[in-house]
Amino acid sequence: MATTIESALFSLLGSLVGNRCYPDATPDNPTFPCIVYQVVGGQAIDFLDRTLPDDENYRVQVMCFAKTRAAASSLALQVREKIIEKGTAFASAQTLGQAVSLYEEPLKLHGSRQDYDIWIKAR
Repeated sequence: MATTIESALFSLLGSLVGNRCYPDATPDNPTFPCIVYQVVGGQAIDFLDRTLPDDENYRVQVMCFAKTRAAASSLALQVREKIIEKGTAFASAQTLGQAVSLYEEPLKLHGSRQDYDIWIKAR
């Protein structure tokens, strides 16, 4: 069975936040700190012989939320280290630009958003 980008991200990042690692959005009444990841594009490759590639490319946006700026920034750095580290489920990964600081006024939460270019073995 092929590994999906979502299952690979959860396996890789979940332990950083007690498995509070979610695709797309947080659940109702989440506990913080937490991580939210979302696939926001990538390179689609189609071969002329109409076969699919062995590797798939994704642009992934990872958001880290915590109660303080320092905690959010620290978590974001840990995420970056995990994603870029050799030996993960990813064939390769690259950080795209610098992280963007976030602040959610209604919740009084700090966050960090970072984009990654990730290749994963699809088959």
